Amino acid sequence: MSDLLYEHIAKKITLSKDDFARFLKLTKRENIEKNNFFLHEGNIAKYIAFVNSGALYSYSTDEKGNKHVIQIAMEGYWIGDLSSFLSEEISKFNVQAIVLTEVIFLNKPNFEKVCIEIPCFERFFRLLIQNAYVNSQKRVSSIYGESVKTRYLELIKIHPTLIQRIPQHYIASYLGIKPQSLSRIRKDLSKNK
Repeated sequence: MSDLLYEHIAKKITLSKDDFARFLKLTKRENIEKNNFFLHEGNIAKYIAFVNSGALYSYSTDEKGNKHVIQIAMEGYWIGDLSSFLSEEISKFNVQAIVLTEVIFLNKPNFEKVCIEIPCFERFFRLLIQNAYVNSQKRVSSIYGESVKTRYLELIKIHPTLIQRIPQHYIASYLGIKPQSLSRIRKDLSKNK
């Protein structure tokens, strides 16, 4: 059993141990080695994944080959290309392990099955998708409406261990800046302490 996954789900819905055990039977647990992929751009996302340990990131690649980080998921977060997963259209994102990562993943048929057979999970996934949409709207709004320094401070406020665990160039890309700019922001903030 995954205590972290159980706690994560139980924060959002009332969940019996039996329902959780039935849910777990529909999932698979897997380790993804550092730098290996969970999803490749151009494929259909057949899974969504809960990060039990480690970290993954999703990114798109522009025509020049530059990576643009969309999401960083550490323990206790879900990751995948939700649009591709739900619509069964080709993914525009790659999802790759930053470090050795243990995930618990759910495929589309079992996602549908769990929502029908265990009704509390339909509510859970509705809340999960709803929160993902709200967070993406907030992220877009902050990119256009807040300074990089403000966005960085908000990021480390929400995820205080991020800067110790995730390489700086991924964080910089997530913020939409060059690593050198992030270094300057961090240096300025340390001077002001």
